[in-house]
Amino acid sequence: MESILNKKHYRNIFYGFVVLLFLISVILRYLVLPQFDNSLEASFIKFFAIILDGFAISLLVSVLIGGFVFWVTPDIVKKSVMDVIDPKEIGPLLKKATSDSRTWIYKGACGRYTRATTLPTMAKSARQEGIGRDIRITLLDPSNDLLCEEYATYRRSLKSAKNGSRWTKNKVKEEVIATVISALRYKHEEPLLRIEIHLINHFSAFRFDISDQYVIVTKEDSEAAGLKADKSTYFYDSYVDDSRLSERQSKGVSYNKKIPLDGDLTSGNIKGLIVDIGFMAESDLQDLDMERVVQSINSPEDPYS
Repeated sequence: MESILNKKHYRNIFYGFVVLLFLISVILRYLVLPQFDNSLEASFIKFFAIILDGFAISLLVSVLIGGFVFWVTPDIVKKSVMDVIDPKEIGPLLKKATSDSRTWIYKGACGRYTRATTLPTMAKSARQEGIGRDIRITLLDPSNDLLCEEYATYRRSLKSAKNGSRWTKNKVKEEVIATVISALRYKHEEPLLRIEIHLINHFSAFRFDISDQYVIVTKEDSEAAGLKADKSTYFYDSYVDDSRLSERQSKGVSYNKKIPLDGDLTSGNIKGLIVDIGFMAESDLQDLDMERVVQSINSPEDPYS
């Protein structure tokens, strides 16, 4: 029951089905059955009284059972709960958390959703409230050729690989570069945002976004279900610790100069900008499509849209 009620789509279907069954039961009891037995006839007052009697009994029993379950459930179980969420629920949950949170931690591969939605939404919220946000982003190290090649191979093996352009080593690098430069741009242009960028030399099949309310754990396959753990639970705290450990083993990106805005950032000057930032050498950029990088920065696409 809890699994059904926690999911909006299933919850609406469940409530609709219950209402339908209730109406059918009332029609059969008070309109159909009295046609066959006159002793079953009942007035509206009697019907209402029966409903109140049943409600009172059901309420008492529910409270007693709920209290019993609460007291016998061990504390470790209460604190170790993770909910399975459908793929179509991931996007709305992330968007809701992005608008309400003052801190955000992302650990993944390329950060496409972070670039397209998390950064602009948190920047907008910070401006409206006049209160700062802290954002920590952990991505793949685009200077590691073997890592990018392995990740591209992994992405091509997924069911969702049939959608969009083919994943290659160069595409992985381009996506990471776009996210790094986007984050540095927001860091410079939005003084209420404190952004840290970390580059790691390993990848996982899972990625996670940690907000003030919950952590959402997803796979790179857009058709796969996700997991959600609320704040103060064992798993929420564990993912926060995992992010700290990864950051300690990562390479930080530090750059405080101005990043060219839309129109000023072109395929001609972006190579020099990347080298100036210092997270990739000029020799690593020879085979990359800088036009596509600029397009990904200026017009990011939400992968959950």
